Amino acid sequence: MGEARVAFVVELVFRGNESDRSRFGEAHRTYWKRMAARGILLGGGPWRDGTGELLLCETRDRRTLLRVLQADPYAQAQVVEEPRIREWNALPGHMAPARPERSLPASVAVLTAHERRIATMMLDGLTNKQIADSFTVSTRAVELHITRIYRKLDIRRRAQLAAVIGRGAPRGSVK
Repeated sequence: MGEARVAFVVELVFRGNESDRSRFGEAHRTYWKRMAARGILLGGGPWRDGTGELLLCETRDRRTLLRVLQADPYAQAQVVEEPRIREWNALPGHMAPARPERSLPASVAVLTAHERRIATMMLDGLTNKQIADSFTVSTRAVELHITRIYRKLDIRRRAQLAAVIGRGAPRGSVK
């Protein structure tokens, strides 16, 4: 029989400037990918406004979680404030994915999961900078993803993306 584990919801609030997050962003993402592979990170992602992240973690106890959080490159670089941690009593059947893929039809199956997330954010009216901030990457990185999305779907503008996906014009219709 496996050891008992506790689920936690962790909110990381960013502090400092964007260049600090950019400098340690790749190490932060790599670290949490390893934690996901170990079964510690169950899900989560950045806030849409780029001010922080929400993580759903599962560990043996709170002390173990604190050690995991302290080893995060963002924590070591003091890019995040003291994390807000809540023990979570997950009920079977009550957990839904943060961004269900149902919002995009099968016609965009040529896109990777990450490209579909970006396309959905574009249709939600987010600017390239807002998308970049939510993933803690450069605007240029988002522009490259958007270029790949456009090529795969054989389109040239956001309005065409809305037509291909069948959702009408993007809110705000901004670049």
